[in-house]
Amino acid sequence: MFFSSLQRVSSLSLTAVVTAATAAVLGGATAAAAPCDTYSPNLIDRASALLSSGHGSTSSSGSSGSSSTSGSLTSWADGTPWDLPNLSGPTEGMYMVTGPNSPDQTHALGLASTDLGFMWDAGGDRTLAAFGDSFGCESGLSGWHSNALFSSTDTDPSDGFYLDGTANGERSGEFLPSSLKEPGTEHTKIPTSGIEVGGNQYVDFMSVRSWGNAGQWTTNYAQTVVSEDDGKTFKSVENSTRASTKAASDPRITDITDDRPVVDGFQMTALTKHSENNTNYVYAYGTPSGRDGSAKLARITEDNFPNWSQAEYWDGDGWSTKPDAAATVLNGRVSELSVQYDEHSEKWLAMYESTEGIVLREAPSPTGPWSSKKTVVSRLQLPDAYGSFMLPRQDPADPSTLYFVMTTWSGYNTAMMRTDLDRVLG
Repeated sequence: MFFSSLQRVSSLSLTAVVTAATAAVLGGATAAAAPCDTYSPNLIDRASALLSSGHGSTSSSGSSGSSSTSGSLTSWADGTPWDLPNLSGPTEGMYMVTGPNSPDQTHALGLASTDLGFMWDAGGDRTLAAFGDSFGCESGLSGWHSNALFSSTDTDPSDGFYLDGTANGERSGEFLPSSLKEPGTEHTKIPTSGIEVGGNQYVDFMSVRSWGNAGQWTTNYAQTVVSEDDGKTFKSVENSTRASTKAASDPRITDITDDRPVVDGFQMTALTKHSENNTNYVYAYGTPSGRDGSAKLARITEDNFPNWSQAEYWDGDGWSTKPDAAATVLNGRVSELSVQYDEHSEKWLAMYESTEGIVLREAPSPTGPWSSKKTVVSRLQLPDAYGSFMLPRQDPADPSTLYFVMTTWSGYNTAMMRTDLDRVLG
């Protein structure tokens, strides 16, 4: 979600920022001073990180440079890439997943700079990975696409996660319905989660009306698209639309949001599967637009997914059909959430960006109760880390290691990370 960071660089025009960011991605070590590298945590963030410094990652200086790993995971001709996060503690950067510094050289396919990269098991040995606002090597906005979808048949994360190419076999480009690209009406469409149900691929996305201050944005609605050809093409599912109270009044937007329920708390989702009483459900953890909201929980039977008129909402004691009854299940600031069941701990894990940095919580069931936050990547070490998503396939031979991808504003590309679950969760 690159454009939310542009508010931090008001002295530069949009074209200049994107041109500079593209140059940064291609420019090697000197790119550490890219325009997006202007994030400054507020006092609450700094205090939270200090208070949590005894758990998980320990304090150190620096956000990129030489890897702290005890062995080379990848051979680099000119040393460790500048944009690979350098950390101490239980978490380490393995290598870049996207961009010119990635082993797959994704810039050759038009993905030179991007973020997010949430993944889901697409069935068989295939994993799909969806990215946010993305850029090619072209100058200005000519290489900008609002989203991208890549595919992988890599089932062993212990040596990293390798991409085979785009899901449709073409050059990196938008797979969601095209956005209007008009700030104040609809600036972009960003995917937020994906899941396979009944052999079809589903992706949730948000229609971003406008970006605000850092970490703030306004949505028109959230919606789900479906692919019946294994991720090559997608179409909208009308009854999945969740309108926002702040949707634009433009008829091109109201044609979509009119007569659709207003569900502000589920503008962004993390989707996972769970069976209860012999019924298979898709569980959707929802947050409002922006990075400051807490998470709530809804569920839809697989047979009805993604028809949100059939959704039930966890109210703290049971399930209700009323969206307003949804209770908070993950409190505090929950940003870009990833949730899945962990066979090693036999617990549910939730990973997201919060005031302390990238954090992890565990629970005995999807409804909770959730543990306190444990720091995976401290904001004291990496102030600009965000967008952390667990891989759907972990390493069964090493169950205490958790693999995930993460983005930094300064690098604006996704990195493969791993953390020691036993050290983090204690």
